[in-house]
Amino acid sequence: MYPCCDIDKVAERGETWAVDPEMREALDQLGTDLRGEIRSGDAETRQALNQLAVDLRGEIRSVDTDLRGALNQLAVDLRGEIRSGDAETREALDRMGADLRGEFLSSAAETRAYVDERMHALAAENRRHFDVVGESLRGDIRTLAESMALSFEQRDRRSDEHGVRTDRLEGRVLKLEVRVTGLEDDRKPRRPRRRR
Repeated sequence: MYPCCDIDKVAERGETWAVDPEMREALDQLGTDLRGEIRSGDAETRQALNQLAVDLRGEIRSVDTDLRGALNQLAVDLRGEIRSGDAETREALDRMGADLRGEFLSSAAETRAYVDERMHALAAENRRHFDVVGESLRGDIRTLAESMALSFEQRDRRSDEHGVRTDRLEGRVLKLEVRVTGLEDDRKPRRPRRRR
């Protein structure tokens, strides 16, 4: 930095040197000149700023008018484009709807044909399956009927055999009863017991 001078040494000690009158007068004149220049510069600056504000207001008004005109024209153009786009969109949607209806109808017909084909195939397969099951059941029922017929025949045979046995037993029982009755008739009556 700058080398240390006598003024700095005096300031370090807390002392001040007196300013000589010529210097004071030169400083006062310098202050007065600066104030005058600042006042004149301030007035010029205010005048320039006022003129700039007036110019800006004018430009803003013209730009605002231009923008409003451009925006109005843009709105008119957009309304026209939207209306034409709306009509085009409706036409495209109508075409798409017709195409989709056609595709839906053809798809529905294909689906119906596929379902009919699968149903016929499943019906034929089920018929075959139930024919096999029915034939198997017929065979089982036939076997069961034959087994039951044999069982009934055996039961009837046993019943007949039991009937014959029962008849024989009844005959024998009757014969025994006749013999017992005959024996009882031939027997002497018992003596009464004596009383003691």
